[in-house]
Amino acid sequence: MSKQNNDEISLPKGSESLGDDAYEWIVAAITSFRIPTNSSISENKLASELGISRTPVREALKRLETEGLVKRGDAGRFTVAMLTAKDVDEAIDFLLLCDVYLFMKAAENLTASDGKDLMAAVKTMASASKNSDRDSWISADLIFHETIMRSANNSLVADSARITRRRIQRFWARSLSGAKDLATCSDEHTIIAEAIVKKDMRSIENAVIGHLSHLRLNMQEIVDSMAPFLGVPLRN
Repeated sequence: MSKQNNDEISLPKGSESLGDDAYEWIVAAITSFRIPTNSSISENKLASELGISRTPVREALKRLETEGLVKRGDAGRFTVAMLTAKDVDEAIDFLLLCDVYLFMKAAENLTASDGKDLMAAVKTMASASKNSDRDSWISADLIFHETIMRSANNSLVADSARITRRRIQRFWARSLSGAKDLATCSDEHTIIAEAIVKKDMRSIENAVIGHLSHLRLNMQEIVDSMAPFLGVPLRN
């Protein structure tokens, strides 16, 4: 029997876990810019770094391709996806639907414990924005959204919103525009959190729409600023 190529070796029991681990590692690397935007991804290098075969790495990359974080070129090589103005508009339009629903459901189901977690998160965000501590702000923002999604108790909508949000927020939070706007964004999160705790549905809807409209403007500004360096035409 001929020796199998590494690509053909069947993974041992627990291969699903290897694929999930590879997926989570790559997501973290892309969203923290350890793997920069527009850079090529080497399956061999990732597999070596993670201590696994190429198979779970490739499966993780295919999954990320469907989510829009990576793209595959004509030669079959993966690169970290860039963001276009159309991507921003589509993502924000989708989040307007998902977030209004999720935040209202969270208000309906919110426990006292989750309410405390939510208010603690926005307090940390406000403090981090004053200190220009983007890493702490990003961590608190993650807790904020995960608390809401847990309280909403709809994993299908939550997963869709999570995937869509990280496609665009990885650029915003790390950009100069995002850094300047942390205080305003923190205030918007505080208004949303207070409305959720009070179960004020009208205020939740208005606050979410206002926040996402603000995010859309900021993201389009970022996309326009990157366009000349990437050879991408500006919006009309």
